[in-house]
Amino acid sequence: MKAKTIVIAGLICLLVLLTGFGTGAVKSTPKDEPAGLMSKVGVVNVRKIFQTCKRNEKYKLQTKADQEKAINELQQLRAEVKAAEAGLDTRKPGTKDYLDLTQEIAQKKALLPIKQDYYEQQFSSKDKEWSENLYKDILSSVNKVAEQKHLDMVFEKDTPEFPIERAEDLMMIIRTNKLLYANGGVDITADVTGLVDANSL
Repeated sequence: MKAKTIVIAGLICLLVLLTGFGTGAVKSTPKDEPAGLMSKVGVVNVRKIFQTCKRNEKYKLQTKADQEKAINELQQLRAEVKAAEAGLDTRKPGTKDYLDLTQEIAQKKALLPIKQDYYEQQFSSKDKEWSENLYKDILSSVNKVAEQKHLDMVFEKDTPEFPIERAEDLMMIIRTNKLLYANGGVDITADVTGLVDANSL
């Protein structure tokens, strides 16, 4: 009888503990949550800033003008080669004029791929430098806007444009696009774009 009483008392104590635990869980409020769960999060579309900022429009116009200038120079050189080759028909083979013109043609033909390679490297290097500087400004602007809006974290939010033609591009997007969903995050893309534009004036 004594043992039975002890078992019943033990069950009552266990029931009280479980009820108390459940009540505590129900009464918990957001104030009891860890601070990290209450963080204010922002999102920013970096690619959109690259595409829509005023600096990009200005850079594209300047690059287009530089590329047209380079193309015209290469076309002029090709025209000179063609004209010189046609001029060989008016000269007697073996004469000094003929040999001089042959040498000129050879030099200009050799210069063509060198100039073309030079311009390709020049534009590639210029693009890299421009993109790097703009990205630095974007990061700096993100920090300023995040501080102004009292954000704890800012994630990069990008929306892939489908269909994606190359498998390499698809794999790159899968590897780098980490924020797949955000509900309620503060989108600061427009604010950052405005600050980047203001800094480039």
